Amino acid sequence: MVKKLALVALVTAIVLSLGAPVYANKCPSLIKQANEQMAKMDQNSDKVKKAKALVEEADKLHKAGNHPDSVKKAEEALATLK
Repeated sequence: MVKKLALVALVTAIVLSLGAPVYANKCPSLIKQANEQMAKMDQNSDKVKKAKALVEEADKLHKAGNHPDSVKKAEEALATLK
């Protein structure tokens, strides 16, 4: 039973460590995409102001290493611009 639990923990750690780089690479591309969309829009619009705040938060989260939350914020910013 202890061996099974240790194996499950090991497999979980491996899966999580393999998934983190995917998020790490996704953040900057989503942030860039949002910035490019905002550049084409009225900078004084409420949508752009809200999206800018979300992108700034996404960038901070990315730099802090919190990639899953960074992706969520960047995707939220993109959704705001639609």
